[in-house]
Amino acid sequence: MRRAEIDGATVLQQDLPGTLAASLTFGCGTRDEDIDSIGLNHLVQHLVEWADPHVTEKYSDDTWVNETSFLAAGTPEQIAEHFTAISSAISDLPPEDLSDAVAAVDADGRSVSDIDEGVLDPWGSLLSRRFGPRGHGLARWPAVDYGLFTADEISKQVERFFTSGNAILTVTGEAPRTMRLRLPAGARIARGAHPVNHQSGPVWYADEVRGVALIVSAESNVESALLMGVLQSRVGQAVRRAGLADGAEPLSAVVDSTRHELGLRITPKDGRKTKSFDAAAAAELLWAELRRLVHDGFDQADIANLEAARDEAVSVLLVPMVESLAWMRPIQALEPATHRELFGTAEHHYAESLSELAGLSPTAARDVMSRWLSTAMIVVPYGSTPDLPGTTDVSCPSTRFVPAGEVIRPTLTKRFGNRSSLVIGSDAISTVHGDGSVHTVPLSQALVAARDGSLWLAHTGHGCVTAISDFAHAEGRLRAALPPRRFRRAAYT
Repeated sequence: MRRAEIDGATVLQQDLPGTLAASLTFGCGTRDEDIDSIGLNHLVQHLVEWADPHVTEKYSDDTWVNETSFLAAGTPEQIAEHFTAISSAISDLPPEDLSDAVAAVDADGRSVSDIDEGVLDPWGSLLSRRFGPRGHGLARWPAVDYGLFTADEISKQVERFFTSGNAILTVTGEAPRTMRLRLPAGARIARGAHPVNHQSGPVWYADEVRGVALIVSAESNVESALLMGVLQSRVGQAVRRAGLADGAEPLSAVVDSTRHELGLRITPKDGRKTKSFDAAAAAELLWAELRRLVHDGFDQADIANLEAARDEAVSVLLVPMVESLAWMRPIQALEPATHRELFGTAEHHYAESLSELAGLSPTAARDVMSRWLSTAMIVVPYGSTPDLPGTTDVSCPSTRFVPAGEVIRPTLTKRFGNRSSLVIGSDAISTVHGDGSVHTVPLSQALVAARDGSLWLAHTGHGCVTAISDFAHAEGRLRAALPPRRFRRAAYT
């Protein structure tokens, strides 16, 4: 791979067949925001689109946890003009007609890697519990109403993160000589290690989630990815045999050059209601398979299963339905190089390195996975009490003390047999459950997400969520108790 520089931005070039494609990637994403500025990078991305700098017909702009990127494919002349215009649009932010530009943006368009169920996603719950209200822990929470962001906030975000030093241009050929990348000047963002919670494990807890999930901290190497692939295969077979789910979905989060978070998510079979999903049984199978793999190691059958899964994944990629996105494949193949340049690490995919599994000794494999156990966390839905030997229950603490405040009860149509209540106090919001247990969230750490008559109360410091839809009629009083940025529209679930 050849290196160059254009206007202070690093350029990585590798000759690949097909139409010339390029990506301009900035080392900033959701993890670089804070609890009251979630969505700011996504807004910057949309404001660039509002400026309509797109020259090529084939392009894609995205904001993820770690990066914000602009991809395009076309002739060398189009590529040069396209990214010259993108850079100019970034430098000119915010636009003078900011209110009009923001009005055209839908915060629901913000996607977060591996978070499919919004605030109810079990992977998002695990990240929020692991990292707290910072870094990767922000991935669970909805974006702030974009109309609340100020021009000054947008300017500062651009000046800090969308700079020539924090950008990488990757090209599937020679970068056009006429291309200009006139971005704000600035240095590469240096990230420190994010503190994590519950390092001493293994633990489990209950939360308002749809499904079951596991997270472990792993070293940044292909061996960890391979072994998680083995675990995914085993767990997937186990839950299918039990009729619980269609399989187990692999998950990952790149943290830094030494540590990645890896995991699995198990969700109800298609068409099955969440209430009929036996989450405790799914969690028990997940935990049993992890312990069995740590104790016994993998065998040749595991390698064969991974090879079959890889071949199936390749065949899926070749179906005509996705041919419209085929132009992205060459430039996406260079993403690991971009990520290593920006973050010192890249996500590992077991399908690319199956040959290395055969050379991994059982002893070495057990050593890797034994270290996982001390960081393992499993989340299950409220009401589930799985039997997970060797783990500790760290579910949200509750008390019997009801703080002072305005007591909200369910509407008459929902009150029969419902003894729960919501208490809105001067410094906290409390949910009082029918059994008398009380869960209190300090106002400083409270966030309410609303969607189509449903409400959820989040404790951002602890990372948990409680459904409060029975008190949807109190939405106005909740809004009055919280700062405007702490009442948000939940993403579709």
